[in-house]
Amino acid sequence: VAYGVRQQQAADRWASALTGGDPDRAPALMLRNGCTGCHTIPGIGAARGAVGPKLSGLADRAFIGGTLPNTPENLARWIRDSRGVNPRTAMPSTGITESEAHDIAAYLYALRGRP
Repeated sequence: VAYGVRQQQAADRWASALTGGDPDRAPALMLRNGCTGCHTIPGIGAARGAVGPKLSGLADRAFIGGTLPNTPENLARWIRDSRGVNPRTAMPSTGITESEAHDIAAYLYALRGRP
């Protein structure tokens, strides 16, 4: 158990440094903004949506939304304004703040440390 906790803490620090966000703030943001209605998101029990892709393993994917290279800035951009990137995507543009998008990006990148 202690090893798992240390592994997650290391993943959270790595993701925070990478994105400038705080992964601890993301679960509430994802619940409030409806992400959990469409996506299955590890670590968030209510996130069992089947409309969008599962968000586990996002840090290891080459592309976001099938179009953007997977970088922290591109992920935050996609989270905020997916339809501005790809007007044909089913994902709605959230209109959340830049800071909130970075928090969510940090959480999604830190998933590599979660079971």
